[in-house]
Order: sequence, then C-alpha cells, then structure tokens
Amino acid sequence: MSAARDEPKSLKATLLTAFDTRPGSELSVGGVPASQVAGAFGTPVYVFDAEVMRRNFSKVRAALGSRVEVLFALKANPNCAVASVLREAGAACEVASAGEILVAMKAGFSGDQVQFAGPGKHGPDIELALRHGIFSLNLESISEYEAVREAAKSSGVRQGVAVRVNPKDSLGGSRMQMGGGSKKFGVDTELVPELIKRIVADGDCQFRGLHIYAGTQSFDAKAWAENARGIVAFANQVEAETGVLVNTINFGGGFGVPLFEGDAPFDIESVGPAIQGLIALDARPERKYFVELGRYLVANSGVYLTRVIYAKESAGKHHLILDGGMHHHAAAAGMGSLIRRPFPIVPVARPWAEPTTKFTLGGPLCTPADEFAANLDLPAVQVGDVLAVLASGAYGLTFSNTMFLSHPAPGEVLAEGGKYWLVREPGRTEDSLRGQRLKGEAEPRE
Repeated sequence: MSAARDEPKSLKATLLTAFDTRPGSELSVGGVPASQVAGAFGTPVYVFDAEVMRRNFSKVRAALGSRVEVLFALKANPNCAVASVLREAGAACEVASAGEILVAMKAGFSGDQVQFAGPGKHGPDIELALRHGIFSLNLESISEYEAVREAAKSSGVRQGVAVRVNPKDSLGGSRMQMGGGSKKFGVDTELVPELIKRIVADGDCQFRGLHIYAGTQSFDAKAWAENARGIVAFANQVEAETGVLVNTINFGGGFGVPLFEGDAPFDIESVGPAIQGLIALDARPERKYFVELGRYLVANSGVYLTRVIYAKESAGKHHLILDGGMHHHAAAAGMGSLIRRPFPIVPVARPWAEPTTKFTLGGPLCTPADEFAANLDLPAVQVGDVLAVLASGAYGLTFSNTMFLSHPAPGEVLAEGGKYWLVREPGRTEDSLRGQRLKGEAEPRE
C-alpha cells in the first residue's frame, strides 16, 4: 500500500466525505447544493443532513450493543425536526429545561422516553415534567429532591427520579470537567446512599437508578470505559448497602468529536466491547443502561453558511467581513474554549480547492471577539462568495448570543435525499422590538 494511502484524512476531508461531497464538486448537504439553500433562504443559515445523523446513531448502537439505550441530548441541537430524525432512528431523549420538554414532545417523544438532567430544575420545569410523565428527573442535590417531592405530593404523581452522582475523581481526557471534587453537578458520592434510602422511605417518588456525567469532549476512550465500570461498581455497592435495587444506570456521554484539525476521533470501537463486556459481567437482565449523546450524534451533520459582504486589507493582511458571526455561531468564534482555534471552513463553490491566501474572517459585530479565524489558509475568495463552517450541527444557533446587536437570527434547514425543508423560520429585523414597551405603554405598578 502506498504511503499516501496510509496518511490519515484531514478533518476537512473527513467532514466533506460524510456529505458525499467529492473532489471537484461544490459542497452539498443531504444531496442538496449548499448554494441552492443559500439562494432559497439567504444567509446566514444552518443546514443539517438527516442521513449523517442516522449513520452516527447506528454507529453508536452497533458499538454499544442492544442493552444500551441511546438518549439524544437535546441541548446540542434543540430543533424539533432534528430530534424527530433521531427519534425515528431509535433514540430516546435527554432534556434540561421545560422548553426542551416541549421540543421533545413536538418531536414525537413520549414521556417515558425522556430523562431530565440539570442542576437548577424548579417550578415550571418540574411541573411540566410531572404533567408529561417524564421517565426520570435526575436529581443533582438534596434540596432539588425536596422540591420534586413537594411537587409530586401536590400533584398526586409518583414521579420517577434517579440520583446523579458526583464522583470523587474527574474524568481523564475531557476538555470540560463536569464531575469530581466540588461541583454544582450531582450529589457527592458519600451522600448518595442516604438520599436513596430517604427517597424510598418517603414514598412520594419512585427511585429509578443512578446517573453520572463526569465530562464532555472526552477523547480518552479508556478513561471513559473505566468511568463506566466505576458507576456499575458503585451501583452494586449501593444495593448492598441500602437494600434498594438500582434498576437503571445512565453512563452519561461526552464522546469527543473532532472540531479542529489535529483532533483524533473518539475510539468508540474500543469502548463498545468494553461496555458490552461490562454489562455481561454485571449479569442483571432487568437492569437498563443508557448513554446520552448530543454533539457525537449531530455535530458533523451540520454546516453554517455565511456570505462575504466586504473585503479589505489592513496592515498587509487580508480581511473578509461576513454577514454571520459569533451571535449566530458562538462556538465557532471560540466561546467556551481556552484556546481559540478555527472550525474547518471552506468556500461552498470550491470546498476541495487548495489554499492560496491567508484570510482573517470576521462577522458584522462591533467587537473583536466576533472572529471565526485569523490568518486562515483559503482558496481565493471574493465578495459575494458563500463560506461554510463545517462541524456546525451541534451547539450552534441556540448556544449563541443571538440578541447581541439586534441582528435577525438565521433560519435552519433539514436536507435529505436531494430535498430540503425550512425547519426553523429565520428572524426579522422587527424581532428587536419583540416584547419591549415604552414606559407609557406598560401598566404602572406600585
């Protein structure tokens, strides 16, 4: 085999290949030319490929086996149409707010397919969960349990609950730690048994099991599998200590997704046998196991399309001003990252073309933070050209500060088999006034 064939693909090539965009052709998403979507709905706009999502889901299910149910973490892309694609593929759902419960219901999930995590569930969140028969509220503190219990008693609903465990140690290889040490997430390990005994003794809620989510963007597959072994061992320890059955275990998720050149893919091929072997050794046919994944299922399915509206030179450097920016795609502008690195970005008309010029890509906002890339190698790009920010199917529009400078929000489009649908209406300039009143237009209060 030649040395060239042995070389790993670049991230850009991997992402373009997922869309079946071949060298020499323009970028297509779901069999639809990206230029056609931009022409139909204008820019900026998001486009998601349904078939890529299905392939991602099938890959996870094949690796982890039939005993593990896959939950789509709705926070990654709370679009009803996107969630519906994954539901039809066989996913259940994880939500983090009352609003996400409504999205899940519109997407066709039933209450018993939904688990609810998050450290601040209160009021309308709990009430809506009770009303829709959510399978499990995953408790993150003793005080949260007390709030859920009171709501359950008042409504006469025996709500299912699980306990999210905050382990003593963090998850190695994660870019964002969400467990270990002092955290707002979960119940410290040593407090879990007493809380479980209290839930059972009170009798107002039904104890389901345990949940852990120690970190996200986890690239160390060995550490992830070890974390899963740890929660199973802890569940069995809790059963022995309390006499209460732990009938569900949610391993969490956070499988690492390459977003920047040089990122290695998460080794799900090694995690799969480890998890299947762990479940076989656990030997509990009545116990249910879950993983919750968001970015891993949808990130590579999406692109963000934005048009070049101006070009300029400053101090010998080339700048492109785009009609989209950090207010629509904060993740691509580096929000939440310690080190700012560009997502893969290509011109729609020539995605495989070799770079010729270094460009700095900035959006229309009057802040230096509104920048997708500095000195990025691109082919020749002109005013009017459309650029595609790849790997944009997760933490895009709804992760972003859309109200900053009162620009309209972009629309969202689902594409599949050469057809495409507008699945979130774009905003309008008039949206900047939505809900606002002058003093004379509002009722005075004393």
